[in-house]
Amino acid sequence: MMHVGILCALLAIATPTAASESQKRSNVCYDGLGCFDTNPPFFSLYRPLNFLPQSPLHIHVQFLLYTRLNTVKAQYLTAGSAQSVRSSHFDPKKPTKMITHGYIDTGKEPWLHTMKDEFLKNNDYNVIIIDWGGGSAPPYTQATANTRVVGAVIAQLITYLKTEAGAKPEDFHILGHSLGAHVAGYAGERIQYVGRITGLDPADPYFQNTATKVRLDPTDALFVDVIHTDGESILKLGYGMRQACGHVDYFPNGGMTQPGCDKGPVTQINIGGLAEGVKQFVACNHLRSYALFTESINSKCPFEGFKCNSYDDFNNGRCIPCSGMGCGYMGFHADRVKPTGHQTLVKYFLKTSGDGPFCRYHYQVKLSFGKPAAARTERGNLFVTLTGSKGQSGEIQLTSSDIDLIPGHTFTFVVTSELNLGDISRITVKWKHASYWYKPLDWNPLGLRHPYIFLDNAVIASGEEAKSVHICGHSMPVPDNTPKQLSQLC
Repeated sequence: MMHVGILCALLAIATPTAASESQKRSNVCYDGLGCFDTNPPFFSLYRPLNFLPQSPLHIHVQFLLYTRLNTVKAQYLTAGSAQSVRSSHFDPKKPTKMITHGYIDTGKEPWLHTMKDEFLKNNDYNVIIIDWGGGSAPPYTQATANTRVVGAVIAQLITYLKTEAGAKPEDFHILGHSLGAHVAGYAGERIQYVGRITGLDPADPYFQNTATKVRLDPTDALFVDVIHTDGESILKLGYGMRQACGHVDYFPNGGMTQPGCDKGPVTQINIGGLAEGVKQFVACNHLRSYALFTESINSKCPFEGFKCNSYDDFNNGRCIPCSGMGCGYMGFHADRVKPTGHQTLVKYFLKTSGDGPFCRYHYQVKLSFGKPAAARTERGNLFVTLTGSKGQSGEIQLTSSDIDLIPGHTFTFVVTSELNLGDISRITVKWKHASYWYKPLDWNPLGLRHPYIFLDNAVIASGEEAKSVHICGHSMPVPDNTPKQLSQLC
């Protein structure tokens, strides 16, 4: 998590003493973990100020084990301590989830324990929360360096659980937020056949555009999935990577900013309290990644993503509906769909809401306008309501701003619903007239002119179920601000 004052840390402000000390040594070695240096690729254009990692004793990585037999009180595991393993409820026959925080956070962060509870609700896992709060403090450059030691200590524990308890690396799933995503990568790099790594908005500064050895990449586990939620430039306080770095990369809402993250500080504090409100105000987009994953663990809504080249293509309806390998599942169920062969960096896009529950069902709506003699280009906003066999959506605004509604043209939109509407049978269309300020003939201040659009047909495709329905309007006139329903199948 990134708090107030993070920009200074991200700009790598450090004390002269720390900087001069780092220049005296180019490498450091720690028993059982090996040696670490500041040579390329760890020194580069994207990492101009580079520190050596602090010692394991200083960082003091702790492993807090939770199972269904101890959901509240943690048991502490230690590599090299047979007693810590044998006296715990760790079961090598069960899958293991390891969750790690990022910059400035500790193992006490509420989101870690909320995710842990959702995992244990879902299945009988070993859940290990990794606390490296002793090494995650500012300056950011030092915390960045410390991630390498944290990853090495995690790998050391997994190796010990393999030799001491018979655990299989394939059964380990490491999840990391921000700097924690790269921690997971360093751990996976040291162990052959780690089953899965999930990067939750991997940190951008000092990682984006660097060599794969420096950051999370698809070689770090048998399956690497990534959720990108804060890909804006660091100059705009975007803290996450926009660069694809997994076998599959999910970009909810385009991966740059998230709906609901434009609330002011007072609103955020009223919603979440002082501490959480400040966090959300400073880094809401960055934090959304772990909120999305946590919801996905036990959600009945599938968080379906659509394989696409870009968010523009997705918004223009070029990737809906999905079928076969065109579908993916963001979050917990991402491993249901894996790229074939050696394919990596497969991009999926989807929309979510601004508040929980975040998951939404996707629909592609194509509206074709007729061109009768009375038709003319009008300007305004479009709205629809979809009705299906399982329910009805609320009124959905299709256009974010006024557009020209041109006779004879077809417009395509991607819309979402909190409900799975089932088989679509009706669509209600409404529009609100607007006009250019410099076209006075289009103005209608006294209501003397009655603007119409003429709806020829509508095609609605369900993104998740790959079904579509064609409903005819036969150039039905739709007056300004008057809903009209179409239900006749073509």
